[in-house]
Amino acid sequence: MTIRDLEIFIEVVKTKNMSNAASNLNISQPTVSHAISQIESEYNVKLFDRISKKLYITDVGLRLYDFALNILEQFQDTVIFLQGSSTAHNINLGVSSNFSSQFLLEIIDEYESKKEDIKIRVYVDSREEILKKLNAGIINLAIIDGDTGFEKNIAEPFYEDEIYIISSGDSEFSKKKELDAEDLRNKKFVLGDLDESTKKILLTYLRETNIPIDIKYICQNKDMVLNIVKSSDAISLGAESSFEDAEITKHRIKDLEIKRTYYMVYHKEAFLKKNLKNFVQFIKSKFKEKE
Repeated sequence: MTIRDLEIFIEVVKTKNMSNAASNLNISQPTVSHAISQIESEYNVKLFDRISKKLYITDVGLRLYDFALNILEQFQDTVIFLQGSSTAHNINLGVSSNFSSQFLLEIIDEYESKKEDIKIRVYVDSREEILKKLNAGIINLAIIDGDTGFEKNIAEPFYEDEIYIISSGDSEFSKKKELDAEDLRNKKFVLGDLDESTKKILLTYLRETNIPIDIKYICQNKDMVLNIVKSSDAISLGAESSFEDAEITKHRIKDLEIKRTYYMVYHKEAFLKKNLKNFVQFIKSKFKEKE
């Protein structure tokens, strides 16, 4: 039994039809039939009952399906790990999707122009997925927000991003640089991909000031958050570094300061490598200049 056999088996389970499975995989139906028969005969099991030209998965087939999905996921992770470990890239960097794309491009372009022998591969994903890649060894350095989830690694804070209320440039708040709690009463909110600490600070503030809000939209896509705010009377939260837009107005909240801290996270052993150590020091120096 091979990885390819398992891929074919999974497709047959999903389609419940060998012809459709063959079509989806761009192979012949006899190839599909042979793969299923090969597994059944090799291990003396029955994966499907064939009744009136229809396939019905057996209990053994169901168990194998669960195992096959896990095996394929691990196999794909292994391939990604090996690709990520390619000597064509000296540093594999994972970046939380909340981090400023402008800052990211500045870091990569400037460092690679200074160090012509260094190539950096970048993975941009959710905070949780970046941590998974770090722990799996796919990346050797992560830039993420929030202060939890990396207890087994070394984490160094290097940048604080202030969080504002953002509104449309045409909104009733367009001339106000600072809002108080009463300004937020019953306002429609767009909640984006915020870390739990930021959400907690805002919601605690609203609860303590007895201000109800209407959480109208919950979005994971930053562009959609922006578009909703621009096109409606809804307001949202946005980081200073991430919402440079002429159609958006930023407002501080009176008596409330929210900051998002970004960390560089890495394994202790990885930091011992000269390339990574130099890159970490470069990022520290660059953001020290921004203070």
